Amino acid sequence: MNYEDIKENDVIYRCIGDDFDRGILSCGFMRKRTAERSQYDFKIGYYSCFLILKGNGRFISKDGTVTLMQAGDLVQRLPDHLHSTEVEPNGDWLEFYISVGYPVYHYLKTLGIINFDQEVQSGQLTTTEFVYDFVALLNTLKGATNEKLPYLLMRAQELIIRLHGSINYIQSEQNESKIMKACQLIGSSSNIHFDIKQAAAIVNMGYENFRKLFKETTGLSPKRYHIEQIMKQAKMMLLSGLPIKHVAFSLGYEDVYSFTKQFTKSEGISPGRYIRD
Repeated sequence: MNYEDIKENDVIYRCIGDDFDRGILSCGFMRKRTAERSQYDFKIGYYSCFLILKGNGRFISKDGTVTLMQAGDLVQRLPDHLHSTEVEPNGDWLEFYISVGYPVYHYLKTLGIINFDQEVQSGQLTTTEFVYDFVALLNTLKGATNEKLPYLLMRAQELIIRLHGSINYIQSEQNESKIMKACQLIGSSSNIHFDIKQAAAIVNMGYENFRKLFKETTGLSPKRYHIEQIMKQAKMMLLSGLPIKHVAFSLGYEDVYSFTKQFTKSEGISPGRYIRD
């Protein structure tokens, strides 16, 4: 399906029961061509998520945190969370959204399917993979009787789960690639005082998130990994016949004592004994 075929909004709102926030089932394509289509200080009582098919913008959370949005991102509107979505007014914006009632959100959240800590989930999804499913859900929902709505709610949930699953897979692949790059950066350092936060910045990750993911991926904290890499270099230098003092200063230690203490703690043996043994 060609995105250009979608000229204007094409949406449907249905409800299971009389409570809109609990029973809403809605979806559709939305065009936002101008800045007036931005939504500021917006809040809903149900759950909604949308995949950006085209365009760029900014998501502004209640505390003022700004997150850039672009095509391929999955954006969540969480129940009762005040937020703003600012659209780049270049006429390109196109999204497909799905809205479901609060009870559905609650159990998806309880099952860990929805990452409610991250309202903008950047994964650069291949949007064409989902467009035909979007169209099918939209058209079926338009013509469905009220008796069919619970079955379509299940289809909507399945699509939401697929969207989140695809995002999580892509983010996992991206994070693993970033951690491997960070390992190369840290491993290539020959100075004990190398700034680990610099590696996090280079791979475009916040330090706390970087530190957590690094340990999950490698089994070691970034600092411990760095020390182990420095100790590997130290052992090779010592075995090549270089004096302990030379090795210590080459690796950035201020004095031989600091190096010896670190080496002994890490390797369970002093540099001198390591050479002799």
